[in-house]
Amino acid sequence: MTSLRISLLGPLYIESGGIERQVPPAKQRALLAGLAVKANDVVPVETLTEAIWGSYSPPSKIETTRTYIHRLRAKLGREAGQRIVTQTPGYMLRVDPEELDLLRFEALVKSGIKHFAAGDWMWASSRLSEAEALWRGTPLGDIPLGYARDRYVEYLEQKQLSVIELRIEAEIRASRHAATAAVPELFRLTTWHPERERLWLLLMLAFFRSGRQAEALSAFGQAREAITTRFGIDPGPELHGMHKRVYAQDPTLLSEPLDRLCFA
Repeated sequence: MTSLRISLLGPLYIESGGIERQVPPAKQRALLAGLAVKANDVVPVETLTEAIWGSYSPPSKIETTRTYIHRLRAKLGREAGQRIVTQTPGYMLRVDPEELDLLRFEALVKSGIKHFAAGDWMWASSRLSEAEALWRGTPLGDIPLGYARDRYVEYLEQKQLSVIELRIEAEIRASRHAATAAVPELFRLTTWHPERERLWLLLMLAFFRSGRQAEALSAFGQAREAITTRFGIDPGPELHGMHKRVYAQDPTLLSEPLDRLCFA
C-alpha cells in the first residue's frame, strides 16, 4: 500500500508515495481536513458540505461534493486516493495511526499519561514532549472556513495546553533541577493563559521545590490579581490551599502528588 502522511497540527500537509501533494483549491483542502479530523470514521455528506461551504452551501452541494471527492482522490495519487472510501451515509478516510499526526499525537499522549500514572516521570515527560513536537503552528491554520477549523481548533489547542501542563508537572516531580528549569516556561504560560489555575499551581510548586518560598508566595499574589482583575472572580480553593501550604513551609510539598497538595 502506498504510504500516506497527513499533518493537521499546523498548515495542512499531504504526502503520498514519498511525494508532497499540493491541494490548492481551498474547498478541497477543507474537504480533506473534514475527512482527516475524523479519520477511520464515516463522515456524513452533510457534515462534509458544512466543512466546505459553512452554513451557506449551494443547492447542488451533494453533486459538487462528489466531484470534489473525485478530484481529491486524483490529487492524492491512484493508490492513496483509494484511501477515501465511499460508505453510507458519506465517506471515510482510512489511515494507519502513524500516517496522521493527530493520531500519533493522541497515542503519545495516552502513553505519557500511562507513564505519569505509574510515577515514571522522565518517561512521561519524554512521551509528552514527543507529542508536543508534532505541532507546527495553529492546527488547520490554512483552512479558510468550515466545521473542521471552527469546531476543532479550540479543542485541539486546549488539549495541547493540557499536555504541556502535564509534561511540566512530570518534570517538576522528577527533580529539583527540573523544577528550577520549569520556572521560565511557566512564567510565559501564566502570562499567556492567566485563567489556567493549574499553571499557577505548577509555578508555585516549581518555586517551592527550588527553595524559593518568597517567589512562590509572590506568584500566588500575581495569580490572584490576574484572575480577579481580568475575570472578576477569586482564585479557587486549590490555589488558596497551595498558598497556605507554601506559607507554612509544608515539607510534604516536596514529595506528595500535586492532586493531594492542592486541597488544604
